[in-house]
Amino acid sequence: MFDLVIVGAGSGGYEGTLYAHRRGMKVALVELSPDTIGGNCLNRGCIPSKYMRYGAYLLEKFHKMEEYGILPRGYELSMERLRQGRDRVVTTIRKNFKSFASQIDIPIYYGKGVLEGRNKVVVLPQGEELTCNYILLATGSSTLSLGSLVPDGRLVYDTDQIWSLEEFPKKILIVGGGAVGVEFAYIFRMYGSEVYLVELKDRLLPSSDIPEESSRYLARKLKRLGVNIKLKTTVKSWEPTDSGVCVELSDGSMLYADLILLAVGRKPNTEGMGLEEVGVEKDGKGFVKVNKFCQTTVPNVYACGDITSPLMLAHKAMYEAKIAISHMLGEKTMVRDESLVPKIIYSAYEVASVGLTEEQAEEQLGYEPKVSVASFVPNPKAMDDGENEGFVRLITDREGRILGCHILGPHAGELLHQVLHVMKAGLGVDFLSKAMYSHPSLSESIGMAGMEAFYGSISWVKKH
Repeated sequence: MFDLVIVGAGSGGYEGTLYAHRRGMKVALVELSPDTIGGNCLNRGCIPSKYMRYGAYLLEKFHKMEEYGILPRGYELSMERLRQGRDRVVTTIRKNFKSFASQIDIPIYYGKGVLEGRNKVVVLPQGEELTCNYILLATGSSTLSLGSLVPDGRLVYDTDQIWSLEEFPKKILIVGGGAVGVEFAYIFRMYGSEVYLVELKDRLLPSSDIPEESSRYLARKLKRLGVNIKLKTTVKSWEPTDSGVCVELSDGSMLYADLILLAVGRKPNTEGMGLEEVGVEKDGKGFVKVNKFCQTTVPNVYACGDITSPLMLAHKAMYEAKIAISHMLGEKTMVRDESLVPKIIYSAYEVASVGLTEEQAEEQLGYEPKVSVASFVPNPKAMDDGENEGFVRLITDREGRILGCHILGPHAGELLHQVLHVMKAGLGVDFLSKAMYSHPSLSESIGMAGMEAFYGSISWVKKH
C-alpha cells in the first residue's frame, strides 16, 4: 500500500516523486519504459533543444570574435558530434534520476498506468496492481499533425522525430511560428540550413501572452540572420520529390525543401487510462479538469502539467506536482495560478514574459496601465558582451502594482525571475526602483525600468 502513486515520470512526475519523498510519503512511480524517464522535456523537448540552441548561439558569437581580438580560422560542422553531446546530457540526467530513486528506495514500475478504481493503478501489460491513498496523473502530451502533413520521420517530421536527423538539411520548411518553431528556425539557420518559417497568424509568437513588440524584435533578428518568414501563410498541399518535398503554400508560391518540420502544438495524453470509468472529468479538448489545488473531480486523484491546460511547460508541471502533494498533506498555501507562470522562448533572442501584457492589463483595469521600458542598448554589461539589443518592459497600475514583465534580450529567462518573485510576494514597483544591483550587470536594466515606473523616465531610457 502506497501513500501516493504517480503515473508518468516526466517533469511533473519525477519532481513530484522527489517532493513527496521529502515530505515523508511512501511513493511509487509508473512510466512507460526506462528510456522515457524524464518525459518529453528531457528526451524530446526542452533539454536537447537547449543544447542545440546553445550551439547555435556559439556559432552566432563566432562571427563576432574579431571584435574581441580573436581571429578565427574557420570551422567545420558535425551533426554526429552534436548528437553525441546532446544525447550524453539527456542520458546523464535520466541515469542520475533513476540512480537517486533507487538509492532512496522509490520503486519505478515500467508499463502503462491505468486506473482501476479510485485507489488502484494497474501497470500494463504486466498486470501489477498498486494500491494507494492518492494518485497523481502526470502523463504529458503528444505532437499534433496538420491536415495532409502527417509526420513520417522521413519527409515530414514532428518535434518528437526531428532528433533522429543524421545530417543538417540544406533547406527546411518549418510550419508554425510559435515557441518551438522559432527556436528550431534559429538552430537550423545558424547550423547552415536555408530556413523557411511559415505561420498562419499575422505575427510570430502569436500568443496573446507575448507582446507584439517582442514578436517584431524577434522577427527582425531572424530575418537579419537569413530566415525566410512568411506570415498569414500555411501549407496548401505537398508532394514528395526525388530530393525531398515540393510544397504549395496558401499564398500561391511553390517551395522545394529537403524536409518539413511540424511545430503546431501538442495534445494531452489522457486516453486509455480509465479516467472516465472512475469519474475523472475532462473538457472538450481532452484536458483533465482540476481546481486550484490540482485536484480532479475525484477527490483523491490529482493531475499536473500538460494534461491540465494548453499552457504546456515543464516548470508548470513541476510546480503543480508540488501544489497537489501539499494539498494531499492538508496544506492550502500553494495554489495554481497560471497568471504567474513564466514563459521563456529561446530563439535568436531569449523572450521572457510573466503576467499581463499592456492590452490585457487595460482590459482588466478599465484604464490604460503604465508601461515602463528600459533598453539594453546603454547597459554596460550588455555592451561588453556584444548583446545590447532588447529591453525590459514593466506593466504597472496606478498604485505601482506590477501586473506584467516582458524581457527580450540576453539571459532574459534568468532575469525574469527577479521580477516574478517580487510580483508573487505582492511587492510593488518601488521595491525594484530602490533595490541594489551589481555593476556592471544586466540586472541594472530591471532597476532602470523600475525607476522609470516609480519616478518617471529620463532621456537615455529608450522607448520602443
